[in-house]
Formats: sequence, C-alpha cells, structure tokens
Amino acid sequence: MEHRVPVVIHSRESLRQCINVVGETGNGRIRGIFHCFGGTVNEAREIMELGMYLGIGGVLTFKNSGLPEVIKEIGLDRIVLETDAPYLAPVPFRGKRNEPAYLTYVAETLSKITGKELDEIATITTANAYNIFLPVTI
Repeated sequence: MEHRVPVVIHSRESLRQCINVVGETGNGRIRGIFHCFGGTVNEAREIMELGMYLGIGGVLTFKNSGLPEVIKEIGLDRIVLETDAPYLAPVPFRGKRNEPAYLTYVAETLSKITGKELDEIATITTANAYNIFLPVTI
C-alpha cells in the first residue's frame, strides 16, 4: 500500500475470502481489479464499494454465466475488459485458445446488454483502466 500500485486479484474459488481481506486490510487504500469476476450482484457491489474494479472477459458471452444480469444491475462504472488469454475465449471461440483480438466479442456483448454503442463501451472501459493503472484520470 505504501507505493500505491494497483493489484490484480485472482480469486478463483475464494471470492468471499478475497473480498473480506481487501475490506479488512485495505482501508480504502488498495486499488485494482478482481480478475475474471464471476460473482453475484451483491459481491460486485461489495467489491465496488471497496474501490475496486471488476475484470470482465469471455465468460460474459457464455450461455449460463449469469454475468449479463450482474452487469445490468451494476452498470459500467467499475468494469474493465480483459482477455485471460490463453484461457476463457468468448463465444464463438469458446474452448479454443483465447487471444486479445477476441476482446471485441466481449465488448459487443456488453453493448447488447447495456444498450450502449460499442465506441461508448470502449471509452468507458478504457477510462476505467486508466483510472486504475495511471496516476491521472482521463
């Protein structure tokens, strides 16, 4: 926390524990991303209240992911796009090797879910990434 660098939290099968640790030790001073978020609306809200962002990738495009409902409830204010390459390729490449070029499919899905234009999705999620990784916001 001394250096104010962002963290990326990989919380697979330990989301609750990670939320608790950030809440107990962070005191609002930790910033970063909960990578490959796949939790509930309530978990998303808790993470956002801690000042953290949600990393959203190919899982958003999966038929039974549940993420579209979460996104509809929480909006885009704390969403960043990520690939998780070489894993979790979006539909129509599910099961194949993921690559950054496929991020477009995630953005298009976000556009459909939120009703926002693709370039607005790009602007919002890019600004969110800048807020995390750069000392100034755009």
